[in-house]
Amino acid sequence: MKDLMFLGVKKFLEEREVSDRPLLLGYSGGPDSRVLLKLLSDCRRFFSFELHLAHVDHGWREESKREAQEIAREADELGYPLHIQALGPEDFSSGNWEEQGREHRLKFFSRIYERIGAQALVLGHHADDQAEVVLKRVFEGASLFSMGGLAPESSLMGMQVWRPLLSVQKKDVLQWLSQNNISWFQDPTNSDPRFLRGKMREEMLPSLRSSFGKEVSSNLCRLGEESREVKAFFSELNRPIIACIQKAEGVHNLDLNPFLPLPLLQMKYLLREWFSVQGVTFSRQILESVASAVLSRAAGKKFLSGEGEVQVEKGFLCFFKNLKQMKD
Repeated sequence: MKDLMFLGVKKFLEEREVSDRPLLLGYSGGPDSRVLLKLLSDCRRFFSFELHLAHVDHGWREESKREAQEIAREADELGYPLHIQALGPEDFSSGNWEEQGREHRLKFFSRIYERIGAQALVLGHHADDQAEVVLKRVFEGASLFSMGGLAPESSLMGMQVWRPLLSVQKKDVLQWLSQNNISWFQDPTNSDPRFLRGKMREEMLPSLRSSFGKEVSSNLCRLGEESREVKAFFSELNRPIIACIQKAEGVHNLDLNPFLPLPLLQMKYLLREWFSVQGVTFSRQILESVASAVLSRAAGKKFLSGEGEVQVEKGFLCFFKNLKQMKD
């Protein structure tokens, strides 16, 4: 019987023309990263990459130190380089520990990634994780372009990030581990309702399944996928316009008259894309006002944010960066 999980990961690597540079696997010892460790190990029969493991002990549970020691023994037996970071209470401030833990992990992964010259950071996110991310963004009021959730391949903090299991459901991950007699660490914080992730996993999604009488995770994943498709479509559509931006120190100009009229949705995405590259944040209300002013060829309109000012003059758009902030 063919191992579809293995064939899926192997195809994922083939499509990205994996080289002999190291892959860095974010490894917790939980079911998702356990599957990836085994599958990537098996894939090394067909590819020449070196595999490094990176583990973060957040110090939230008494068992975590022992688990880190077991992971160290496992890596040693497999002959894989292991990089471990141990955190403590002093590394977390009051507030969202979940988000702080994510930031600590990514910063640690980024340091190791650069040190070993990795070609990609490989993470074990699966379809259920994707559904949670999309649902969270829906509740947060994200725009249509921001509901894409996780992507199979993305760039993050200077790292190329690969998620080979993103189309695989969690139940299939667990079934695969059971069939291959592979054990894993069970982290109870993943289902702890004190954390948003646990609350969504144990309360929100089960409630939605019960209310609608069907599996909603696949629908959420489809919404995320279509959001990425819409974003990619408008990004390609706006490419010739973005190329016309004239740049000087602290000032960006764009004459949109040759491209007008534009659909309102395309105009809003153009502004989001432009300002996102500049690291500028405008509220949804201001973005819509700027878009309307451009499309109506209004004159003498000004819009402010902490990062700078946008001026609209009869289809001509000018963004002034906050020079003081640039120097700081």
